[in-house]
Amino acid sequence: MNKGLIIQTRPGVGDLCMFLPYIQQIKEHNKDFQFTLITKKRTAAKQILKYEQSVNQIVYLEDEILELTKSKLNNFFKIVNFIKKNNFSKIYIMHFSIFWFLVAKISGIKNIYKYGILKKNVDIYINALEQNKRWLQDNNLSSQTKITYQQSNSKNNNQIIIGIGSSGPTKKWPTENYIELIKRINNKNITFYLAGGNNEIENQIANKIINEVKENRVESLCSLSIEEIMPIINSSKLYVGNDTGFMHLSAGLNIPAIGLFGDTPLSYANYNKNILPIIPENFKTVGHNSMAMNKITVGQVLNEVKKLI
Repeated sequence: MNKGLIIQTRPGVGDLCMFLPYIQQIKEHNKDFQFTLITKKRTAAKQILKYEQSVNQIVYLEDEILELTKSKLNNFFKIVNFIKKNNFSKIYIMHFSIFWFLVAKISGIKNIYKYGILKKNVDIYINALEQNKRWLQDNNLSSQTKITYQQSNSKNNNQIIIGIGSSGPTKKWPTENYIELIKRINNKNITFYLAGGNNEIENQIANKIINEVKENRVESLCSLSIEEIMPIINSSKLYVGNDTGFMHLSAGLNIPAIGLFGDTPLSYANYNKNILPIIPENFKTVGHNSMAMNKITVGQVLNEVKKLI
């Protein structure tokens, strides 16, 4: 069996979800290859891709198998050694990087597929689709993410995921808005699951919502692992919340995901038909540094939620 290597080092769960269709397409066009994915631990790839058939091995850059240190020069040769030992004959580098190009060259990999060696200012996810079309010589590729999962999706009418987490404070909808939204949904049969990171800020947000919304069933998922949260998402009716990894996970599991976009580009939503973006009223579009999360109203979000519950 031939062996190939895929490099995807953008660190987020959302990044993994957005690049997943391209990983699957690479395998589909190389059926006689077994692929190893090198990525970062923050993607939670080993949990999310537990049942994925397109990847035979996942290696985190932080794993002991690579024995990486703080020295870039030492790391360069450690990765070269890993590649040579595994006899990879193809490599797909899913970002602009002179480091990985030189690693591939010195390792003797015959077929190198790359974006380029110098970073360019491009739309990350549109560029990913176009690069895959070029690499695989197939113009009929899709950006639609589908996470392989062992349990069928039941879309339980009585569960809603509320995405309170984010990669930064400007991407968070105000906590008071989530409290008002849950109260105005006003359905005591629904359990609201608060999805965020296990850190002080997001635990505080979750606790505040739980303490303020006393009539409804509200539970925090912040202390759970991605693997523990996935079956809860998979059995839910809907995701509502910030543009965060849980939004992308929900959409990848075929759950309608109402994403609140006030400070990130809409391309982060447009790649997946299951993501239903809401931007502030009277805005034609949004992007980085729009700083407009507080301009998305509870009424806007409630109107979209009512269409799906």
